[in-house]
Amino acid sequence: MDVLTTKELAKVIGVSESSVKRWADGGVLHASRTAGGHRRIAVPEAIRFIRDTHASLVHPELLGLADVAAVVREPSPPGDDADRLYEFLAAGAAPRARGLLQSLFMSGQSVAAIVDGPIRAAMQRLGELWQHGPSGIFLEHRATDICAQALHQLRVGVAECETAPVALGGAPEGDPYALGSLGAAAVLAADGFDAVNLGPLTPLSTLETAAAELRPLIVWISVSTTENPERLAAGIAELARRLRPRGASVVAGGRALAALPLPALANLHAATSMAELAAFARGLRANAEATPAAAPDRGHPSSSRRRRLASARHRR
Repeated sequence: MDVLTTKELAKVIGVSESSVKRWADGGVLHASRTAGGHRRIAVPEAIRFIRDTHASLVHPELLGLADVAAVVREPSPPGDDADRLYEFLAAGAAPRARGLLQSLFMSGQSVAAIVDGPIRAAMQRLGELWQHGPSGIFLEHRATDICAQALHQLRVGVAECETAPVALGGAPEGDPYALGSLGAAAVLAADGFDAVNLGPLTPLSTLETAAAELRPLIVWISVSTTENPERLAAGIAELARRLRPRGASVVAGGRALAALPLPALANLHAATSMAELAAFARGLRANAEATPAAAPDRGHPSSSRRRRLASARHRR
């Protein structure tokens, strides 16, 4: 569902309907009004409220979070969140894995903390299983798909803004790994960006072409593997030089980042974690909002233009 009534939200978090109405009337909870005067709360706004106030999730299924309902109602086994996620992923228990990650988000954890924490730790363990048997690659690929599903769900729970600055990115040509770029897109979307993820195997020239159309504030490059670090570093540096007149900053990250001999450029940065990416992006956004006259006239690309770009990306 797209919106909730005050009665439905009250049931979700286990409070009285009058409390929800009071929060809405007081501006703590943003609500719209129907033609008949009834209050309606958009689901992303309900999620924001629950996260900010650390409200209990009594009936998460009413928010469309059936996976969360299954996890929060079962006893927690020994171990931390990374251990639990690893066990769920290794067993192929997709609903429980998705529910665990969504429950962490609903409890107030940032998307960056979730990606840097349990997802990274669990996937690193799964990535080592190929050394112990032929099923390791299968388990890692299945876990990657489950995590991708979870990251998509986290993005769905974030409110979108028509005037949000654009962030654009992907993994470079020769890099088939999708999860790092998906994580970056989810992190930036949670921090108020219109994140356009072109995915793995994206030539740097394609990122430059997309940047000319979408006019992003930030371009991320997720590097999980590279056969020629010097060549890739030179290509990233050249991309940064070309995008600098347009006011875009390039941020490189990923598990192969340390191998890249990146030069020192004003608009080229390295992020060793998703938290670092998020902090840098927030700084860029705050600076752009504080000095709009000094920033390039970006406008905001229409949804049809973004759909054409995504369609072209899928056909490539």
